[in-house]
Amino acid sequence: MKTFYIEQNINKRNIKKFFRLVTKKENKIIINRNLVKLNIKKKSKIVKKILEILSNEKTKQIAIERNLKNDKEFVNLLYSCNLNICNKNWLFFKLLDKIIDNLLENKLRAETEIWICVNDLNNSIEEELIKLAKEFKNISIVTKYIEKFKKIEEIIYVKYGILINISNNKRKSLAKADLILNIDFPKEIINQFVIYDEAKIVDFYGDVKIKKKRFNGKIINNYDFEIDNEDEVLKFVEENQLKSFDIKDVCQGLQVVPKGKVFLK
Repeated sequence: MKTFYIEQNINKRNIKKFFRLVTKKENKIIINRNLVKLNIKKKSKIVKKILEILSNEKTKQIAIERNLKNDKEFVNLLYSCNLNICNKNWLFFKLLDKIIDNLLENKLRAETEIWICVNDLNNSIEEELIKLAKEFKNISIVTKYIEKFKKIEEIIYVKYGILINISNNKRKSLAKADLILNIDFPKEIINQFVIYDEAKIVDFYGDVKIKKKRFNGKIINNYDFEIDNEDEVLKFVEENQLKSFDIKDVCQGLQVVPKGKVFLK
């Protein structure tokens, strides 16, 4: 899927561009106004123009310039149009192997149990579940849609002879969970469960905070990394003048996982 990069250019010296709200140039959609000064009606017009361009290009995937992300009104308008907006989570999930290794330190995967909180089952998650099941000692899925996940349980058992546990018991499911991958449980849901005091939670949802007073574990909901200087992502950024975009968004736009070291936050 082609990705368009949305940026702002308020250089009034270009009269032709100034009288057009939005212009397209190759893989960029350029907003020719200062959004900070616009009301919601004007921003809606800009979003409508963006949608027209995307419709003509038959794509829904966009990346937003770093400074434009601060305009919540504009970003919410884009989200309301069901666009696929690049963010840190795509790469976060793709870096799962490195993140887990970082948390395990010297502990072997074959000796480790892992708990996965997930309600939405898609192809990416299904592939990752199969991969994890082959590497870890024990996999437990915590979900309210138990019947839906029974299918993947059968696939893993028939193909690989590996058993996984599926549960939604709020008192027992996560009470002894040392390593938790929270795929899509918001904080309101995960706090309904009894959580192990020293649990390490990799939070892909992004808003989890454990209310339990005795909780002394780790919650990882962000990351950073050093990209090798010769990586293709950096070359793409340079060639397309995308330094004002978050590198994580560019990675999703390219569907590329960069080479380099990951740091957890």
